[in-house]
Amino acid sequence: MKKQTILLALIILFSFIVRIVISFHSDYFADDDSYSNLRLIEMMRDKTNLITYDPLSYGGRDVITPQLFHGIMAILAFIPFSLKLFPEIFISTLPLIIYFISLELTKDENSSLITAFISSFIPIVFSSTVNHLSVYSLALPLMLLMFYSLLKIKDKKFLILFIILSFIFPLVHASSFLFILSLLLYIVILVSESMSLSGIRKEAIIFSFFSMFLINFILFRKVFLQYGSSFVRQNIPDTAFNYYFFNFSLSDSLVIIGVIPLVFGILGIYYGLSGKRKKDVLLLGSPILATFVLLLLKNIDVKVGILFLGLFLTLMTPLSIRRLLDYFKLTKWSKYYTHFVVVFLIIIAVFGIVPSLYYYQNDLEEKYNVDDLEFLKEINDSEIVVLSAFNEGNIVSYFSGKKNFADSNFILAPNPVQRLGDTEVVYKTFSKSKALEIMKRGNVRYVLLSEKTKETYDIDKILYIDDVSCFEHERETIYKIVC
Repeated sequence: MKKQTILLALIILFSFIVRIVISFHSDYFADDDSYSNLRLIEMMRDKTNLITYDPLSYGGRDVITPQLFHGIMAILAFIPFSLKLFPEIFISTLPLIIYFISLELTKDENSSLITAFISSFIPIVFSSTVNHLSVYSLALPLMLLMFYSLLKIKDKKFLILFIILSFIFPLVHASSFLFILSLLLYIVILVSESMSLSGIRKEAIIFSFFSMFLINFILFRKVFLQYGSSFVRQNIPDTAFNYYFFNFSLSDSLVIIGVIPLVFGILGIYYGLSGKRKKDVLLLGSPILATFVLLLLKNIDVKVGILFLGLFLTLMTPLSIRRLLDYFKLTKWSKYYTHFVVVFLIIIAVFGIVPSLYYYQNDLEEKYNVDDLEFLKEINDSEIVVLSAFNEGNIVSYFSGKKNFADSNFILAPNPVQRLGDTEVVYKTFSKSKALEIMKRGNVRYVLLSEKTKETYDIDKILYIDDVSCFEHERETIYKIVC
């Protein structure tokens, strides 16, 4: 077995072990979105059918989302710990796919191996997927596999794979829209640069563009009809956008993208555009441009945008890493090449692994009293609505089994702008009467005041909540409206 194969296997194994250790260290998933997916998976498992209606989200609403990932996880649910295990298996394939993409770009195994190691610990990707029941754990490898298939499209095997994935990817996640936009920008750039796109790659791109668009149109036809061209925004209210935006400072964004992917990725784009593989670099760089466009137009939340930037900047790093390694071989210190590589790997580990672990948070362990939420499950009233911050509504519904007032699933949600505004008023107003008016209108019977709620609205307490004639402090973080 080749040394490079062994090293690649060790990189993948190391990444997987770190993920598994963190994931199984907790009984809970790390964030609110995980419990949205978990509820969908459990409903699919129980009903053995696609889910079109959620009785708990926003008090009851239609559900329109690709559900292939949820279906796969529902089928695998009979395997012990499958919901913790398989997402980590899916996302652990990223270094393997990125290795082959890097090798195709550079034809250099050393820089490709280093890039695979970098991709194992991209801070934003790691912290957003480890111990998360996230669709991105499958969507990201599928997207990269599609780009790799395009690079190798002249090979019949990869042509067939690309065609198959063109039908599968839209059924997994709405990020297929980003892939479509990336292809469109790729074609526009080629035309503007007077570069030709011909042969099988052109036909494959046209086929995937229309097939993926058609599948998405069928899946989201109701969304298209209701929101028109603004469907890309996913009906996310400005309140939610502002929350995501202000949670990321410029310095945080640079670190969580990854210092190494950012620096070497930008240099890689520069070197790649002046090299022989310019078309391939443009193809792999088009998602970076597409993500920037979506971020500028506020059509994608900041965290997701940074996620894709970190991933695709990493794809550009082997071009600059190869130049760095080749240059060092030409210097008078070339006899220390092995030592240089070791030091470089240590630097990569420090700037990759440390931020990845630092930015990982398990909200369930750090910011909630789960027993309080499970207490609500014992109340025999299916019409109860629990008020919480929008970014914890799915956690509330999962553990309490009760309807939430608002959550982060905004597509086709009833009046999400008003609901998020009303929620903020309830938590921040001085006026008890104004808050009670909102809660009675929404049939709210219980209010959650978790550490996450306090963090979201920058409060220490609800100002009027000590009025015992209207509010009972049922549990540590639960208040009941009694007037």
